Amino acid sequence: MIKLSREKFQSARNFIMEHARPIDQALFSFFFEEGDKNKVLEALKKFQNEDGGFGNAIEPDFRLTISSPMATTIGLQVIKAVGISYEEKAVQAAIQYLIRSFDHEKQRWHAVPKEINQVPHAPWWEYNIEEDRCGVEGTWANPSAEIAGYLHQHHHFVPKEFLDHVTDVAFQEAVKLPEKIDMHDFLCYQRLLDALPEHQKGKIKAILQKSVRLTVSPDPKDWGGYAATPLHIVISPSSAFYKELQEEVEVNLDFEIKTINEDGSWKPNWSWFGQYEEEWKQAEREWAGHLTVMKLKTLKEFNRIEE
Repeated sequence: MIKLSREKFQSARNFIMEHARPIDQALFSFFFEEGDKNKVLEALKKFQNEDGGFGNAIEPDFRLTISSPMATTIGLQVIKAVGISYEEKAVQAAIQYLIRSFDHEKQRWHAVPKEINQVPHAPWWEYNIEEDRCGVEGTWANPSAEIAGYLHQHHHFVPKEFLDHVTDVAFQEAVKLPEKIDMHDFLCYQRLLDALPEHQKGKIKAILQKSVRLTVSPDPKDWGGYAATPLHIVISPSSAFYKELQEEVEVNLDFEIKTINEDGSWKPNWSWFGQYEEEWKQAEREWAGHLTVMKLKTLKEFNRIEE
């Protein structure tokens, strides 16, 4: 077993403090330096709009200032990661935004609004007017299953009838998933699984368990491109599918340690394919900061950083 050296960890810290966004610097401080979660919250609020939703390019691959359900899931991921209380007004406002933005006719959330086509964005976020969805919305799962999970996590503010209905739809849509589930669809349902009450977990857990080895690529040759790595699914030893992927996770941890860049960063392994070149440079920098923080956190979870 190899570990990230203290020297490389320090290089990564330097990269984050010089190049990452304030939100990612605050996350690093919280995860590694006993930083205050309130500083994470204050940095996060910069991305929240008056309607309670998140926007303002919190997801670097679309530079939309107005709120979207997808961007709001990113905000709620941060809230969950640092354990911000459901009593915070920012949390309550985000949940109310999601309740209001549910499309009752289509029985789903739209990841992003049509206005995304008016701002710089990665090609997969382009909104198809005829299909009334963007490229990432191949199934109901993304982002609706993940949003259903946040409604369960913060059920104190969700009308029971609405929560029950959305949960029923999530179960109905889950059985339609292919045997090999798309990486992002899998993650959305996994986030729902994590939030469900114990007595409701069984059906979703069984579907994901059947798919997990098909969804995840076990071959390190694939991990430099678009592929579900073991560490996409298993972010700590307490993750739901750690036992199924334990051997692959160890190989993946070695891979991450070996592929850190000379400047102490991990950079995105995707691009915008030549579109909006200047804005992509900014998005790439933002992604590098965020990815570096989150990969360090994963290495810490598995005790893969030298003391």
